[in-house]
This record gives sequence, structure tokens and C-alpha cells, in this order.
Amino acid sequence: MQSNIRSVVLAASSAFILLMSGCGGGSSGSTTLVKSTPAITWATPAAITYGTALSSTQLDATASVAGSFAYTPAAGTVLTAGSQTLSVTFTPTDTTDYNTATASVTLTVNKATPTVTWDPPVPVQYGSWLGNTTLSAIASVPGSFTYSPAAGTQLLALGAVSLSLTFTPTDATDYNSVTATNALTVTQGIPALSWTAPAPVVQGTALSSTQLNATALYGVGGIFSYSPDVNTVMNTPGTTILTATFTPTDATDYATASTTTALTVVPSTGTALIDFGAAEQTIDGFGGSEAWYGPMAPATINELYGTAAGDLALTIMRVRIAPATWTSSTQTADATQWTTELGNASAAQALGATIFATPWTPPPSMKIDNASRSNGTESGILNPASYADFAAYLKAYVTYATSQGVNLYAVSMQNEPDWDPMTYESCLWTAGQFDTWLVSYGSVPTAGTSVKLMMPESYYFSPAMSATALNDPAAEPNIGIIAGHLYGASPTYPTLAKSMNKEVWETEHYLSSVNSSSTATSWSTSIGDALAVAEEIHTAMTLGEYNAYNWWWVVNSNDNQPTGLIDSNNNPTYFGLGMEHFSRFVRPGYVRYSATSNPVSGVYLSAYAGNGHQVIVVINANTTAVSLPIQVNNQTITSLTPYQTTSSASVAAQTAITVTGNSFTASVPAQSITTYVQ
Repeated sequence: MQSNIRSVVLAASSAFILLMSGCGGGSSGSTTLVKSTPAITWATPAAITYGTALSSTQLDATASVAGSFAYTPAAGTVLTAGSQTLSVTFTPTDTTDYNTATASVTLTVNKATPTVTWDPPVPVQYGSWLGNTTLSAIASVPGSFTYSPAAGTQLLALGAVSLSLTFTPTDATDYNSVTATNALTVTQGIPALSWTAPAPVVQGTALSSTQLNATALYGVGGIFSYSPDVNTVMNTPGTTILTATFTPTDATDYATASTTTALTVVPSTGTALIDFGAAEQTIDGFGGSEAWYGPMAPATINELYGTAAGDLALTIMRVRIAPATWTSSTQTADATQWTTELGNASAAQALGATIFATPWTPPPSMKIDNASRSNGTESGILNPASYADFAAYLKAYVTYATSQGVNLYAVSMQNEPDWDPMTYESCLWTAGQFDTWLVSYGSVPTAGTSVKLMMPESYYFSPAMSATALNDPAAEPNIGIIAGHLYGASPTYPTLAKSMNKEVWETEHYLSSVNSSSTATSWSTSIGDALAVAEEIHTAMTLGEYNAYNWWWVVNSNDNQPTGLIDSNNNPTYFGLGMEHFSRFVRPGYVRYSATSNPVSGVYLSAYAGNGHQVIVVINANTTAVSLPIQVNNQTITSLTPYQTTSSASVAAQTAITVTGNSFTASVPAQSITTYVQ
């Protein structure tokens, strides 16, 4: 028997008549074939941490036939923390015979743990209150810190104190809270002392509690000793530095402390005395900053640094070191970001100005960011791993400045390391961090040059910011200038810096106009502003014995609310006129000499000499005119030309006066500044 068989390939979902013969007969029929559904294999993926983007590691389904997969969510998606459903739709290549198929799995996304950086805090003194300098942790994501002990806690035990924190992220859905600990060392406290400058005394007066009346603050008990001591007769007219030494009753928790003030001794004749045989400090100059200004017009440079009549005759310009992009592998910076301000410096230098430069922040690539800021130039700290790079960066700036024809006098480490302004470039340092950097890298930026390294440019001229480095024999030789600002502070004698023969510069301050008002939108400067500037410079020179004084922006940022030395049309403000009485006549290299600095109430006097000239500046802040007898010793004076500023005169030359027997009477109008020049 023989069968006749035919093979037929059938398409799914089609109806066919099947004809078959053999086996003794024939038959016919029909059937319908349906599409097959592919099998999808997709294992549950391992858990991931928030922040991980979906990839083929999770989206790795396979099918029993050829085709393509479409995932939801798609590759590259970052899922929130929690249990998440992943779905896939499989489309077979052979859509005639196979159905589309779907599948899903569950993925666990764990919360991420933020990185919290909390540098070991610098030791603090007994009796200090915990604050932002110590409680200074930063996190890699936005959030809030809770510290224990909390800010404001007074530290009343010596030795190690355990600190802890809890960081709570703003995005608590995706991030875990973090805890961290640190250790703080509490050292002996240095009592805070207050001593108001005493009123002038007449030659022959014995010192008493009227002058020797320093006090210890915050209830710290103890006793004072003075030099010169009580009952010392002040026989020498001029300015005498008084020193008070405080010995605390609690010698375990507190160390001995000292402070100084200046006492003016007026000659018994009622005459102010100038002694050109008693030299004090050398003057490096007077100036201000052009940071962020942009290209300065020649007329502006001339008004600020020229010496023609009407110019301010400044002698120092402070420029900003912009945070240029730094390439560590090649040790190079994008120096084009420095070009504009160095162009201004070059123009000022051509008129005789001394130039120094300050960074407000290192490049962000060198910093540990403050996670609460979106801009890496704001706040944060210099990463210790970038200490060497930062030294090379400053060196690159010095080298580039030289290539642009600018011979820097000094380069600073940092602007206001103890102030976080929140809204512009900054970087925080501690005294210990300064010391560490200076020991290892402080010689690098200025190597092979005459440029001096400047530090710390504290916001309020805090001696503590430089004391650690000055007291470190490995760091101190690398420091050329101790500098600071006067926000919230007044000039004081920098005992430690002076004992080490460091130059001391005031590098930034400005005063609000006496005419400013919280309710007004515009005002002008006036003679009161000139007097305020002149008095601050006087105190900086005579009590602080600073070598230089610098204003903040030299040009108004807003002429309606002036704070600069000149306005946008190159006209001096009264702030500028007050400074001109020093900058025009007391030139770099001049020396200040001993003088009766406060001969009568409201009158201030200082004396200088150089290049064959003698200069006497007299400020009368009183509302009445003053006639002040002045005696000059150790210098022959025959004629003096007064230059005077009042409410109606601007550094105006007056008729020369004849000096007989080295004495004369200064007739100074009410609310005036008069500079006498021979």
C-alpha cells in the first residue's frame, strides 16, 4: 500500500482546506492557526542606590525569539528611592507569527547617603562660645545641620570636647540622614580686655587710675599691672604707648593677657610737640581697590593716581585675582581672566602706583564646596589635596603679571578668610589651615622674585588669624606683610607683627556717608565724610602704626549712594578729599615721626618727612575754630604752605606761613583738614 502525502507550511490565523488521499480513500477539511506569544525572561535586578541611572544592568530582559525591547522608565532615568516598577514591551521581528509581549519587575532603589565633610576644628579658648568657625561641616547635598553641643554653647572645660552632628537632607525621600563626630580642643582662655584711649595729659602729669583703667570683659576676675606704672610722671611730650598686663585669678583656665593704648602728653606750655628726631614707621602708601571694575579709562586712572592739581595722587592699587580655570596636569591657568585688571594695574603703575593682588577664592576645582551654594566660587574651603596646586596657581599669577609689565609688590593668600558673605566669591580658612599651607607651600608663589606674601586680610583685622603662623618658626619666614580690614573694628597696635618687624597694611575698608539714610534713595558726601576718613587714617598711622591704608572701591558703584573716592565722572567725593590730605603729601618711603597726636579734644595731629619735605596733618573735628601752638624739634622749619579742606574748599592751597624758632600756631577752621608742607 502506498500513501500520497504533501507537506504544507501554514501561516498562523489563516483558514485552509486540507486535501489528502491515500489509505483507501480521500478526505477534506479546514483549520485556523493562531499567533504564538514569545516567552520573556527578566530576573529581578539587584537593588541600586539613588542617583544611579537605569542601564542595561537593570534593563536586561531576554525573549525566546528575535525582536526589540522598549522599557519604561527608559535607560538613563534616575528613579526616586523606594520600590519601583520597571516595565518592558517586546516587539518580535516576526510580527506575523508572534504577538507583542510585556513583562515587569520590581526594582528597589535605596536612599543615598550624602557626603559630610567636617574638618578637624582649630583649638579654641576656654570661655569661647561655639560658632560657625567650629561648627563648619558641609554636605554634598542641600540640607540642615543640628550640632551637639549647639552653637552658642560656652566652653567651660579645658581639654577635649566631643562634638557631634546630624545632617538632615532637604530631599529626605532620596537621601539618608547622616551623623558625624569630631573632637575640639579647648585651651586656656585669653581674657578679652577693653581700654579706651585716655584723654591727653599735660607734661609733668603722674599716671593714675584716670589713665590706667583697662577692664577685663565677660566677668573674668584678675588684676592689672601697667607699663609705665601708676605714679610715673610723663615728662616727655608726644605719644606714649601704654601697656596693660592682666593676670587672671583663675590661672588654670585663663592665660595672662595684655593690651595697649596711646596716651598723648601735651607740653606744659599748651603746645603740641613734633619731634623729627624720633622716627616711627615707614609709610608704603595710600590707595584702594578696582576689583571687578573692568577697563578703566585713562581719565579715571589719572584722577586717581595722577599728581596734577585736583588728582587724588593715590600710590597703591589693589587688584583681584579672578578664579581662573586651572589645569592641574599642566600646572597652567586660563590667564585671559586676569588680563583686564592687570591692564588697570599697568596704567596705575606707569603713574608710580604700587600694585598688590588678592584672590577672593581659589578656582572651584581646588575647593571642597559648600553644598548649600549653587556657585562653587562662594564659600567652601581649599581642599588640602589642592594645597600644592594653589601655591602653583598664585605663582602662575605672579609670573603672568610680570609678563604683562606689572611688577607686583605683594600677593595675598585670601580675602576675608573669616567672613562668609553668602552672595559673592569667598573661601574660608582657619588660622591652623593658614599655618599648614605656609609651612609647606608659603615660599612657592614668590620664589625667585621680590614679591611679598601677604596674609591674612581678616574681615575685622583679627590678630588670631595670623598668630598661629607668626608663632610657627617654619611658617613665619614666608610671611612678608600682615594685612587686615577694619569692618567692625578700629585700628589697634599689632604687637606680635611689629615684634617680628613685619609690614602691617590695612587693605580694605569703607565708611557709610554721614548723610546716608535707610529711608533715602540718594545723598551726597560732605565735610563730615572727609573728617571721618581722615580720622581713621590718623588712628591707623598713629595708634596702629600701619605702613599702608587702602579704601575699598576707588570709584563709586552708585553715584546716588556714594562710597568711592571719586564718582563715575571722575570728580572726588569727600571720602577722596579726606584721603588726599595724606596720599598727595605723604609719599611712599616717607617716615612718620613722634608727635602730640591728640593735643586738644577733637583735634588730631600727625607728622611725616621724606624727600627733603616735612608734612604735618591737622584735623579739627570740632564745630569751632582752633588755634594750636606747635613746636618742632630736631628739624629746621622756616616756612609751611597749608592745604585745606572745609565745607567750601577742597585741598586748597593757602598763603604760606613763616615759622620762627621752629614754632608756629596752626589756625584751623571748624570741621577742617589742613596739611602743612615744607
